[in-house]
Amino acid sequence: MIMKGKKGLIVGVANNKSIAYGIAKACFDQGAQLAFTFLNDALKKRVEPIAQEFNSNFVYELDVNNNEHLDSIAEKIKKDLGEIDFVVHAVAFAPKEALENSFLETSKEAFDIAMQTSVYSLLSLTRAVLPILKDKGSILTLSYLGGVKYV
Repeated sequence: MIMKGKKGLIVGVANNKSIAYGIAKACFDQGAQLAFTFLNDALKKRVEPIAQEFNSNFVYELDVNNNEHLDSIAEKIKKDLGEIDFVVHAVAFAPKEALENSFLETSKEAFDIAMQTSVYSLLSLTRAVLPILKDKGSILTLSYLGGVKYV
């Protein structure tokens, strides 16, 4: 049980088929205690049962593009779990219209939204949780097929 005693935050679980779910399961199976985030009420309904599957009552609303959410997430986690050992950043988004046409036809607005949500959020999330991340803690982020397919 190499993760026994470790605590982590999983950001971006969409359902039980998502890569983030597989990572959460592997960490849990190795003894980790987990907390999860959800973007909105629709996703909350999916994430809460997943959290329960991993014996976790720690589920927080987090829109990575909302500074108020980012400013408060560390305090909420600290209150419930104390310091954490790792963060999984599995967040990606692009407006539908950006995926329907050639990459070269992507509008600046759609590109900015995709980069803000999928890329820059790693930096803003890391800054937000750094005060509660243990020394030598880990941050894992993912890349997606869309990044390869469209570039």
